[in-house]
Amino acid sequence: MAIIDPRHLLQFHEIIRTGSFTRAAETLGLTQPALTRNMKVMEGRLGFEVLVRSRQRIVPTTIGVRILEEAESVVKAERRIIELTDNFGETGDQILRIGCTPSASLSIMAEPLRQFAQQMPTARFDVHSAPASALVAQLASGKIELAFGPMQMAEQLPNTAGQEFFDTQMMIIAGHRHPLARRASLSPADLRDQRWALYQPGTHIRELSDRILDGMGLNEDSAAVTALPAGLILPFLEMGDHLGIVPHYSLAETGDRFLRIRTAGAKFSFGAIWKADGAPSPLAARFIHLMTALMRGLR
Repeated sequence: MAIIDPRHLLQFHEIIRTGSFTRAAETLGLTQPALTRNMKVMEGRLGFEVLVRSRQRIVPTTIGVRILEEAESVVKAERRIIELTDNFGETGDQILRIGCTPSASLSIMAEPLRQFAQQMPTARFDVHSAPASALVAQLASGKIELAFGPMQMAEQLPNTAGQEFFDTQMMIIAGHRHPLARRASLSPADLRDQRWALYQPGTHIRELSDRILDGMGLNEDSAAVTALPAGLILPFLEMGDHLGIVPHYSLAETGDRFLRIRTAGAKFSFGAIWKADGAPSPLAARFIHLMTALMRGLR
C-alpha cells in the first residue's frame, strides 16, 4: 500500500492551482528543486505520473485529476483548521475578521458592531476599511472572512457566496449653503457648471460617479473635481461650494443637513461576500444574521 505524505498532496494542489513549479514554490516557501523532488517521491510511491508540462502550464494527468480531487479535501481541511485556530486568541476569545468599504465604515457598520459586541462580549473584532478591490484581495488571501460592500465584488473573486442587504441609489447632493439650494428648479446645464467633491479614484463609488458625470457630458478634464477620502466628503460639502455624488445610505444619519438635488440614475446592491469553499464560521454567520435584520429599510 502506497503511503502518501499529506504535505505532498497540498504541494501538488498548489502546483496545479498556480500552473507552475516556480510560483507554487514561492507560495509554499520551498525551493523549486525541493518541490520537484517531493513530486517525484509522490509519483514513485503511487507508481503513476500525476502531472505533465503543457505548452503554457503544468496540468494533471488522468490519474492526477482524480488525485487532485482528494487533495482538494486535504486543502479544505487545512483551511478549516487554520480558521479554527485563528479564530481563538490566547484566552479562547473568538475573533471576527471583516472588511468594509470606507463609506460603509462611516455610515453603516458602527451600530451592528456595537450591538454584536453586546451580544457576544467575549468576541474580538479585526475590522479593515478599504476600497472594494482591496477587500477582494484581503478576502482571497484569508486576511478577512467577510467583505461588506457592493455585491459586484463577487464578480472579481471566483467561488464566493454572498448575502444582499439592500439596493442603494446614487444621489447628487449639496449643502444648504450652496447657491443651487435657493433655486426652485434646476436644469442639466446648471449642474454642468458646478464644482464637484467626489470620492477618491479607485473606489467603487468614484467609478459610478465618473459614469454619472460622463452621462452629463462631463469628465475630469471638463469638470472641476476635488477628490477626497470618504470621511471628508460630507463635511466638505457642508461648506457650500461643491456638489457631491454619494450613495443614499450615507445620508441615513444626516437628517436635513443636505439638499437631495436628484437621483443620479445609478444604483448598486450592498451586501456581504465570503469564500464559498467553506461555510462562514459561527461567529461570522451570526454577524451576517444581525446585519440582515439591521439593514432593513436602508436604501
